[in-house]
Amino acid sequence: MALLEIKQVTKQFGGLTALNQVSFAVEPGEIRGLIGPNGAGKSTMFKNIAGFYAPTRGDIIYQGESVAGRKPHSIAEKGIVRTFQETTLFQELSVFENVLVGCHIKSRTNLFSAILGFDRDKQQQAEEKVLEVLEFMGLVDRRHQLASELPLGSQRALAISIALASEPKLLLMDEPFAGMNPEETRQMMELTRKVQESGVTIVLVEHDMKAVMGLCGYLTVLNFGQLLAEGTPEEIRNNDKVIEAYLGGAK
Repeated sequence: MALLEIKQVTKQFGGLTALNQVSFAVEPGEIRGLIGPNGAGKSTMFKNIAGFYAPTRGDIIYQGESVAGRKPHSIAEKGIVRTFQETTLFQELSVFENVLVGCHIKSRTNLFSAILGFDRDKQQQAEEKVLEVLEFMGLVDRRHQLASELPLGSQRALAISIALASEPKLLLMDEPFAGMNPEETRQMMELTRKVQESGVTIVLVEHDMKAVMGLCGYLTVLNFGQLLAEGTPEEIRNNDKVIEAYLGGAK
């Protein structure tokens, strides 16, 4: 059974149709590329999956259950977590404190209980989880640094660390390579593979075609809110419709 099924999803904003009857399925354990030109509907699809938008029509099935129209926190609790196009961090908190924030979905602590010390066991478990994630992502030596002090590549790794702290089954990565130099891109590709190998399924929106082709086993291509093509990187690279719509008419 597919982990995620998008079934005839349409999203309209007034008279604008941002997504038009889009369907695709994501299998457990894969890195799926969701690509297309600017305005193709990729970010809108992510927002529908993560609960920031509700589809106008159609359905979103996750682990056999409809999640279409549910609130983002409810979807995150079920294991779908999104990273954002712009690195969203608490800049004046430490690396450790940023990832600790990501544990709140699982730890379910509240401020009152924390002040009175009722949740010390949960706090201890959360802190141990943070160190485990930081070790996994290669950031444990930076745990006391402020997020604002990190280079771009490490900030992106921290954003993924925050997502991993909530123990996702499906990670939606929105342009994780944007603005990176080649070395930062290479390191982020290695981290992405490592996350996949740990058992997390990934759907990746990205314009860096070299990274997409190097990471993804299968690609879904959108154009003007519609499904244009699906296939392996090699098939997509040689698809005439994709070449015309996305690659500027030249291989």
